[in-house]
Amino acid sequence: MNKKLILMSILLIGILVITGCGNKTTDTTADVKEITIGYFPNLTHAPGIVGVANGSFEKEFDGIKINVKTFPKGSLFMDAMATGQVDIGYVGPGPVLNRYLQGSKVKVLASASVAGNVVVGNGDSKISFPADLANKTIATPGFACSHDLLLRRFLWDNELKMEKRGGNIKHILQKPATMMGLFKQGQIDAAAVSEPWAAVMEEKIGAKILVNWDEMPWGGQMPATVIATTDEFTNNHPELVKKFLKVNEEAIDFIENNRAESLKLMQQEIKRITKQELAIDILDRALTRTKLTSAIDPQIIQEFANISGELGAIKGSTDITGLVDTSFLAEIE
Repeated sequence: MNKKLILMSILLIGILVITGCGNKTTDTTADVKEITIGYFPNLTHAPGIVGVANGSFEKEFDGIKINVKTFPKGSLFMDAMATGQVDIGYVGPGPVLNRYLQGSKVKVLASASVAGNVVVGNGDSKISFPADLANKTIATPGFACSHDLLLRRFLWDNELKMEKRGGNIKHILQKPATMMGLFKQGQIDAAAVSEPWAAVMEEKIGAKILVNWDEMPWGGQMPATVIATTDEFTNNHPELVKKFLKVNEEAIDFIENNRAESLKLMQQEIKRITKQELAIDILDRALTRTKLTSAIDPQIIQEFANISGELGAIKGSTDITGLVDTSFLAEIE
């Protein structure tokens, strides 16, 4: 073999090593001993709850230890993912798009649920039309959280605004559990919440639905929960990403075809995490206002980001190009 041919062979081998023989990523799944999944004890996170409870994640990730962390709000989930405490999991779209626009290298891979968000009021509330919310006090769980952004879009669509935005609606931040006491005391008139909190409020304090899920912006198709991870995890472990998405699909199918068993699993898991037991009929009612699906519309997420930008929660560009990556989902469908 002449020197020229030897040199060409060495160069070819070098190129193949660098490019991974043509693959965009190098999967180091064989080296993974454990994976940490995150989710919230909310019904809109049902695929995650059921997937953990019925052993689907353990079965699919055979040989890999499954750790689970639960969170009360999206910012804490995103903090955990940023510091490597969580690899992949379920979170509302608001926190993940906000972090992406702040520079975090994160990905949204699919939806887990849409709808599941409503506006509730006292049982004797006289609020019948959006215009009736003028001069009222409305609560949301956090500033620029998914519920907050969805409510603001609803208000803007109906030519209403919060006081800080030049309108006449007072806005306060409260946890859903605290909202119930404020309703009883007459300190708030309405609240934007996700399930199962709306169903709980109906049961516990006689709350009524003022704006149902399908009356919310985008016809109720705004993702309530998405699957999020980091660029690093998708780059290093594409096969694990696909396994996770496969379990999400299986859990959605399981819930649809085994509703009674799924509701029982949700009840048990929510009780284990929160120390509170929700009646099966409450969970069942909440599930009727929640659509479980992996399908996601990036344009809705973009419009959601635009709202966050208008609020000032995001400084600079609100372009989320690159945030939503459905290529992994397409490979398992």
